[in-house]
Amino acid sequence: MYQNFIAGQYPSCFRGAPPVLVYIWKKKIGESFSPPRIMHSHEDISELLLVTTGSANYTVGESQYMIQKGDIIAISEGVLHDEDARLTADTTMVAVGLKQVRLAGLPDGALVAPGTCPVLALGESFPVFRSVLDTIHGLLNDDGEQYAETCQFLVSGLVSLLVRLYQHNAQSDAPASKSEQLIGRIRQYIEAHYSEDISLPAISCALHINPYYLAHIFKESTGYSPMQYVIRLRIGKAQGLLMYTDYSITKIAGMVGYDNSSHFNAMFTKYIGMSPGKYRKNFRPSGGGK
Repeated sequence: MYQNFIAGQYPSCFRGAPPVLVYIWKKKIGESFSPPRIMHSHEDISELLLVTTGSANYTVGESQYMIQKGDIIAISEGVLHDEDARLTADTTMVAVGLKQVRLAGLPDGALVAPGTCPVLALGESFPVFRSVLDTIHGLLNDDGEQYAETCQFLVSGLVSLLVRLYQHNAQSDAPASKSEQLIGRIRQYIEAHYSEDISLPAISCALHINPYYLAHIFKESTGYSPMQYVIRLRIGKAQGLLMYTDYSITKIAGMVGYDNSSHFNAMFTKYIGMSPGKYRKNFRPSGGGK
């Protein structure tokens, strides 16, 4: 018989209280993100996304990754990510949203250290994560109020385990190369000016970069041309405004860079599969705008 004892005192990975579980969702076989919630970030929510079957391309921050079964993606608060139709029908996932993430040695809201790849292959730990997340999902489906505290403790344990796995398995990237630094500058410029009359020549002029070279290296890193990135960012911002504000569709169109509401409607419908008005009606959280 073997006995293991836990130390009476041990260092915590949390600074103060553990994270708060906000939601859990599952994507099942045959389902797609319809409509997709494209290029967006959460101001006060961090996400953990576990790939349970299949594979797909997924954008987090400045880079696109090939994710597959057994991977977990740590999306820190405020980090842009892209959930689009390239997540095929045979790709299944389970994810949790967390608030008040305060991990030792990391900025508020961060699940991984800056410069660390957000995608981690769990290996032998995959069944543990899958089992615990399935348990949380099942308990909340049965009686969320009764099992809320239990689910909070379970998700705190997963976050603690993830921190240890990253410490042991994930290596911080080497100092950013010149091309990586350039991608960062391009992305920062787009995110600061997406609501303006922006174009590839305008970006290249502002950053003093040859437009052809700029377009090539940006697409190679992110999977999108600079102008595709602009459009996805605009539509992603519009989705948030449609769900969480009472602004008119015409006003939202102007806020995200479209001076013609008809053009905005056409682009939104092309990328999301429905009009802005229908999207607001179908996906606005109960309670209306903030």
